[in-house]
Amino acid sequence: MATPPAEAPKATVHFHSLGCPKNLLDTEVMLGTLASRGYALAERLDDADAVVVNTCAFIESAREESIQAILDVADLREAGQLRALVVSGCLPQRYGGELAKELPEVDAFVGTGAFPQIAEILDDALAGRSRGVYVDAGRTHLYDHQAPRLLTGPGHSAYVKIAEGCDRVCAFCAIPGIRGRFQSRTLESLAAEVAQLAAAGVREVNLVAQDSTSWGKDLPATGGGRPRLHDLLRHLGEAEKGPDWIRLLYVYPSAVTDELLDVLASGTRVLPYVDVPLQHGSDRMLAAMKRGTTAERQMRLVERIRERVPDATLRTTFIVGFPGETERDFEDLLDFVRTSRFDRLGVFRYSDEEDTAAAELGDKVPREVARDRYRRLTELQREIMAERLGALVGSELPVLVDQPMPRDQAVARLASQAPEIDGHVWLRGRAEAGSLIRARIVSVRQGVDLEATPIAG
Repeated sequence: MATPPAEAPKATVHFHSLGCPKNLLDTEVMLGTLASRGYALAERLDDADAVVVNTCAFIESAREESIQAILDVADLREAGQLRALVVSGCLPQRYGGELAKELPEVDAFVGTGAFPQIAEILDDALAGRSRGVYVDAGRTHLYDHQAPRLLTGPGHSAYVKIAEGCDRVCAFCAIPGIRGRFQSRTLESLAAEVAQLAAAGVREVNLVAQDSTSWGKDLPATGGGRPRLHDLLRHLGEAEKGPDWIRLLYVYPSAVTDELLDVLASGTRVLPYVDVPLQHGSDRMLAAMKRGTTAERQMRLVERIRERVPDATLRTTFIVGFPGETERDFEDLLDFVRTSRFDRLGVFRYSDEEDTAAAELGDKVPREVARDRYRRLTELQREIMAERLGALVGSELPVLVDQPMPRDQAVARLASQAPEIDGHVWLRGRAEAGSLIRARIVSVRQGVDLEATPIAG
């Protein structure tokens, strides 16, 4: 993380970012904004005059983690070890007024629409002016390629947000109420940002949104109609210069088109990686979740993906313990997973979320039952994944090196492994961060990771 100002800085700021990659992007834009406005940036909390905690409020566990992070820093603010504490993101967007009453140690609460004002808000907090709640209902701020941004992760990998908000009505999800209506960035803005990142040495770009498959629906129509997601991916994949890998995350199952799958199978920079949250394998549960599909249609989607994208890495997520879920429903889910044999699978235990349809449903599943179903589904997927990874042993594949390690080792990833969620390749040999090399897969490590040796030349 850079500390840009050559002149004496206004103050030194430390960021604590929680939640998903989309949150991390908001943090990076706020960091860039503050750096451009005369603030120095501190990697360590001990070196900071002020702290910004960028929060997540997606599910109960995320809210609890965010609150604890705020309380940890609030103690320092109250003791006078910090000059200002600002809380930003989804938690104040959802509960800003309540938080202001409960946490007097916090100087300002910044909702998802007020990110561009972070410098002015911090100026006021450091000057001791009145505490504020900067929250407006409606749309979240969506940055563009001209926004200042400082990458916080490895310099060879970055996220790019293609859209913000969501218009879906899934019964369990509070995101539309937090992030607002759906809005797309333009193709031109996205192409410019991806080109800028590639020119700066980024080799992997991960495209994110709450609902990637809706990209373009709110953009102006041209002679060929409104742009669609496959148009964006084709443009990025066929650009004269760009990153080596472009990965698409978070596609909505009922909106996956043949044109999209054809681009994923095209062999350009766009990877054959399909991240599609299916959420359940029972018709009853899918109807209760308001997913607008059936288990049979989802199974046909899995088959269509594998037919049109033969090398596809297929990742999904499921929810267990949704209100009314019976043992029969759960067995249907297990059967669905056994048949589909996903490459990667994430599991969430249901929790009630305010202002969602599911929160009003009766017949809640006891927590101990949900925990047991989580365990059983996780164990099943672990067995499947170990087998699928085992099939890679002996193959030679490109890997992107994330980090050198002691004793001539390195941590890397295959194209089939998205950052932070899909495991690693442990290289038995020296390699530089950001290098894209070929490696021979030699073994599976603990059923989740792989071990490999670099191939000379």
